[in-house]
Parts: sequence; structure tokens; C-alpha cells
Amino acid sequence: MQILKELVHIVNKNKVRSIEIIGGGNGKSGNAENKSMVNEFYEAIIEDKFADDDDAAQYFYESDAENPNYKKLKNRLKNRLINTVFFIDVKQPSYNQRQRAYYECYKDWAAAKILTGKQARLSSVSLSHKILKQARRYEFSELVLDIARSLRLHYGTIDGDRKRYEQFDQLFDEYEEAWIQENLAEKLYVELVTKYVNVKATQKELHNKAKEAYKRLEPALKKHSSYRLHFMSSLIKVLIYISVNDYKRTIEVCDEAIKFFKQKEYVARLPIQIFLHQQLICHTQLRQFTEGKEVAEECLAFIEEGTFNWFKHKELYLLLSMHSREYQKAYTIFLETTEHRRFQFLPSNIKEVWRIYEAYLQFLVMMKRVNINESDENFSKFKPGKFFNETPIFSKDKRGMNIPILVIQILFMISQRKYNDAVDRIEAIEKYCSRYLRKDDTFRSNCFIKMLLQIPISGFHKTAVIRKSEKHRKQLETVSIDVANQASEIEILPYEDLWNFALECLDNEFHKVRAPKQQSKANRDSLGL
Repeated sequence: MQILKELVHIVNKNKVRSIEIIGGGNGKSGNAENKSMVNEFYEAIIEDKFADDDDAAQYFYESDAENPNYKKLKNRLKNRLINTVFFIDVKQPSYNQRQRAYYECYKDWAAAKILTGKQARLSSVSLSHKILKQARRYEFSELVLDIARSLRLHYGTIDGDRKRYEQFDQLFDEYEEAWIQENLAEKLYVELVTKYVNVKATQKELHNKAKEAYKRLEPALKKHSSYRLHFMSSLIKVLIYISVNDYKRTIEVCDEAIKFFKQKEYVARLPIQIFLHQQLICHTQLRQFTEGKEVAEECLAFIEEGTFNWFKHKELYLLLSMHSREYQKAYTIFLETTEHRRFQFLPSNIKEVWRIYEAYLQFLVMMKRVNINESDENFSKFKPGKFFNETPIFSKDKRGMNIPILVIQILFMISQRKYNDAVDRIEAIEKYCSRYLRKDDTFRSNCFIKMLLQIPISGFHKTAVIRKSEKHRKQLETVSIDVANQASEIEILPYEDLWNFALECLDNEFHKVRAPKQQSKANRDSLGL
């Protein structure tokens, strides 16, 4: 069902007028009833009537998703949606020059390959020359390579035109060399980041590996100015510095990359927005909030709503708002993002990050720092216990995103005055700190959790908590967030702000609590012990 929903969204969003393609058009793809059901299915998905395949199968056939007739209906709609993709109007204002060229070139190249297969060589060659001009202008190296190889074959074996053959042979060799270096850059970049997709803990070896990778690419960078090669290489160069949280140098590297891509004769939207995103991260960590807002606003001009990078921009803007204490703004960004139709198509790890953000916003609601919309039923239905079972990916990231999960869990217990529950966590949390949080990339987290642990130890008495936590608070102050060697995502709210909120939940009364229980296996497993 998710694939169908995604295809329907693309077709509907781009307002494809040849919608009869979906219904069968010429009547050869089935009887009138089948065509009517396909169109009804399409409209129902637009209106978001079905949660899953079982819902749709029940609606059409009073059966489940395994029903053979439902499977046929689903496949008919899927095939017609894919066919309709070729009728998308690529001249819409939302597309920039390079995007339009990309869609047009690859659509025409598909037509050229079909024409070649049908022996319509004159038409295919003519169309290939047209595509080649655009592909070279917009630096679609792989497409240039394919077309040059095809034209080389044509002029060498069909026309026997030696001059033309040599022209495209030379062009092929030129682009093959650049293409090989582009692929190498992409491979090196993916190898560097692939194991960190679901892990946010700082990895020291990444810095050295990124330096080695960039060094391998430097000779090619001096020789070729191709879009893809410089994009991937610049991403690797960013990793050299962002991996060790050298935010100032990262901003400089991004400036260099943005300058390079702004000099292109077309708008290189994607790389510019990526490097602006990196700068937004850096400004947030450096507490340069004014500069961060300026970068965030500039970035909007290069982002299409609903794309993967649009969601990334919202994530970074939310974090900026949380750090600059604009909590209501963060709440607004959260709603805009999670209520977007494309949110459901995000990878599980991205959606899980947003669940963590929701937990922090819910805490801010409890602290009366955020006012929620009365109409927002989903947000008001948040249940802390359920949340902790909905983060299976990052719960395994013990030195990364499991830290903010653990922190918010403790804060909820304290703010809701569930003192016995808080005490029951002491032993396990202390073991967690000793096992995973040491004086390196998790130093600030170690200090802060130890500060939180003083709360139940001090009987939840505010003055006693302040006194007993003072040593750890001073240790926290010795390493500010901008120099801490930790992943930038770890502190969704700066620990200094969270500590003030925690103290705000307390009073100057001692609260009697029972002795800690023996930790259950489920409790230990939740902490990775």
C-alpha cells in the first residue's frame, strides 16, 4: 500500500492531466467495471481512505489483502500509475532548470532506446544528439557516456562515418575518466557514512578515514570540474571536520562548496541546500542563532516542499528553535512536518527521530512552555510509556540517540512526581553510565545524567538536590556544547536548560520513597545492560 500511496501522491501532486491513462484510456486494458474500480481506488487513496491493504480489500471485495481479485486490482493501478509518470508536466514553476533538464533528458533517452530497438535509427540518432547537448550542459556524466557510446556504435558500424566515430570515441573516453572518479567519490562517501545512518555517536575513526578518502580524490578534483565529483568530494571534506565537531572549519568548507556550485551556469539546488544544512547545524552548536536563522531562510529558496531534504531542513530548524528557546516555534515546525502527507514515506529511522522530538515537546507542554492547539488530537494523545516502546532503532545506539531517550524518560518521571518509579531506575542508570558514558565524546551526557540521579538520592528536595549535584554541574560547565566531542543531535535541548526545568519540578520537601527494586530483565534490556 505504501508504494501505491507514494505513486498516487507523485501523480496527483504534479497534476497529470492525462489521467485517462490510469483508467485504461483506449479500453484495451479491461472492461468498464475494472476501469471504474481502478479510478475509484485512485481517488480513494488521494482522500486517504485506506490505512493499509486489508482496508482496501475489505472495501472492494469484503476480503483481506490476500484476495486474488484485490491483488489484480492493485497491480492494474500500480502499472497505470507508473505509465502515467511519463506524462508528468516537467515545466512547472516548482522545478528549476537542472531538474527539468534531468526529467526531459531521461524521458527522451528512454524513447530513444525504444526507437533503436524498433529499428527507427534515424529518429533515435536525431533525438540522441538533442539529449546530448542538454546532458553535457547540465553535467549528467553517466547519460553523456551512454549517448556517446551509442552514437559511437552507430557512426562506426552503421554509417561508417570515421570522423563522427572518432568524435564520439574521444567524447566517451573524456567522460569515462570523469565518471570513474565520480563513482569512486560516491563509493568512498557511502562507505564513510553507511554505518552511521542509525548511529549518532561520534566515531573518531571517521575523521582519519575521511582525510584519506579526500586525499585520494584531490588529483581528480584538479582535473575535472564535474558536478557529481565535486559534490561527493565536498561532502567527504565536510566529514573531516564535522566528525570532530570543528564547526568553524566546517562552515568554511561549506562556504567553499557553495561558492563553487553558485558559479555554475545553472542553479545547482541540491548541493547548495546540503551545505547550507551543514552550516545550520554548526551555527546551532556554536549558539550563533541569528546566523542560523539567516541560513535557514536562505535554504528555503533551494528546497522543494515534501522532499527528503525539506524534512531534513525542518528537523534542523526545529533544533535551532529548541536551542534558541523559541519553543512555540519548534512546536509549529513539528506539526507542519509530521502532518505533511509525505511524512509517512520517510524511512523508519527518520520517523523515530521525530518521535523523540515529540517527547521533548510534550515535556515542554508539561512545563507550560508550549501551548498546544486544541484541535491537535494526535499530539494530545501522547503516552510516555508507549513512546519508549516506539524507538527500537535508536534504543540500540547506546552512545548516541539513546541518551536523549533515557534523559527524557527520567524527566517525565520527575515532572509527574512518579518518585518510586524514578528510584527504581537508579541502579540500572548508574550501570549504564559506567558502561557507555565516559570522559570523552559523552562527557556532557555523563555529567548531566549524574546530576539527574542526585534528585531521587536527595529525596526530591530541591535545595538538597542543588547541593549534591553542584560538583557534576561544575564539571558540565567545563565543556560547553560547542566544544564537546559529541554528535550534534544528542542535546535536543541544552543540558543547562533541561537542568533548570528539572529543578523547577521540585519543591523543598523530602519525599519518602521505597528502596530500589531488583531490576527486571525488561528494565535492564531497555538500558542495554
